[in-house]
Amino acid sequence: MVLDPVGLRLPLEEYQFSDAQWARVTSAQQILATACMRRFGLRYEPVENAGRSPVRSRTDRRYGLANPKQARAHGYQPPADGTGPVSRPALSDDQVTVLEGRGVGDGPERSPAPVRHRGKPVPEGGCMGEARRALVRDGAVGEAEPVRRIDTGSVLRAKEDPRVRSAFDRWSACMEKRGHAYDDPWQAINDKAFRGPGVTPREIATAVADVACKRETNLVGVWYAVDAAYQRRMLAAAGEQRLEALKERKRGQLAAAERVLAARSASGRDG
Repeated sequence: MVLDPVGLRLPLEEYQFSDAQWARVTSAQQILATACMRRFGLRYEPVENAGRSPVRSRTDRRYGLANPKQARAHGYQPPADGTGPVSRPALSDDQVTVLEGRGVGDGPERSPAPVRHRGKPVPEGGCMGEARRALVRDGAVGEAEPVRRIDTGSVLRAKEDPRVRSAFDRWSACMEKRGHAYDDPWQAINDKAFRGPGVTPREIATAVADVACKRETNLVGVWYAVDAAYQRRMLAAAGEQRLEALKERKRGQLAAAERVLAARSASGRDG
């Protein structure tokens, strides 16, 4: 019986970044981009949200709402982290050109012609592109595409698995006894009636019943077990050589980020 999914670990996590690891990578990326902007005589002051994410782990809401306290206090709405994103001053045209490697008004697609700022060539993809390539050769910072595909694919396959569908049926019957007619948890959490600006008593009642029925039917436990099984199967299909390459890609980004952060720390001490 699984009551709280927060502590659950999935096989794929070995190839993914934890929140702390990702914070190190993004901090290094911003340091590199800032240094690049300085070469062009431009200031760039990235602002990061220092607030703690209301999502407590990768599995926190992977199987829908499962926390009774959150259900009673917020319904299906994620609790605020108390800070929210910090706004950054608008960038000038020159800053946009150098940071992103495209002229203002070009749209998301960069021009094939090299971008220049005051006669000086801008790196491909701008300073952000240069920063990303310093962390990983192809510039695709973060988890590899195969990892993202497995992450999404396993939980969706599990959702259609007969074992999970049977658990959905038990959950639905439990909900109906409590006066809420839904075929599965996604129908409940995506109910259009709960999209208003505030949390209504009906949403609270539905969310509380949802969590209670998940616990009564062990829906989260069943879904997690099937999800993990699909991940193991998909990882095995990738082969050992591919899996080692995915691990090395993650290790390489973390090592590069740590070198940048160490150099920044050392320069601060020297200064």
